[in-house]
Amino acid sequence: MTLHQIHYRKFFAHVILNTPELCAMLKQLAWIEPQAYISAGVLRNTVWACLHDQAFDLKNSEIDVIYYDEQERNNQVQQRLKQKLEDFFPQQQWDVVNQALVHTWYRKENGEQIQPISSIEHALSLWPETATAIAIRFDSVGELEFVAPFGLEDLFELRLRWNSALVSYETFKQRVNSKKWLQQWPKLQCVDPTTK
Repeated sequence: MTLHQIHYRKFFAHVILNTPELCAMLKQLAWIEPQAYISAGVLRNTVWACLHDQAFDLKNSEIDVIYYDEQERNNQVQQRLKQKLEDFFPQQQWDVVNQALVHTWYRKENGEQIQPISSIEHALSLWPETATAIAIRFDSVGELEFVAPFGLEDLFELRLRWNSALVSYETFKQRVNSKKWLQQWPKLQCVDPTTK
């Protein structure tokens, strides 16, 4: 791990641990379902708001929770977990997804079914932007555990980089425009897909 990576991990932990509502959700999630992670937009947006010296209201955010359970067949764990989180945090919108089942319903833009996902890291490696492909949880000893297959550099260096693994560049651009990220966080820069 490079010095930059260590710095970003420490800064990420600092941001998360200084966001009381998010910490409360992570602690509750660890108690309900220790293998589950909070992921994606709420983490990305919390960091971007911090880097723009903006307050970020979690009440306006959907909270993405992911886990990986190959044994689950009928979404019962998914539904139970979502219900428990809604009971504890009724003001939030919860999106709970077992990544082991995503291949049963997700289709590529051409209609093809995707291959089964093999792990949380594999799932994140397919997400549309590198800065969104992050997940965290409290581990069994109360330490923050991160999964970020592309690292944290793009997140902290305010780069919007398309991940070509699953979606087209056109879909990526539509996401950027529809979510109004560049208006909300003007320091963000879209990375030209022809450059590394």
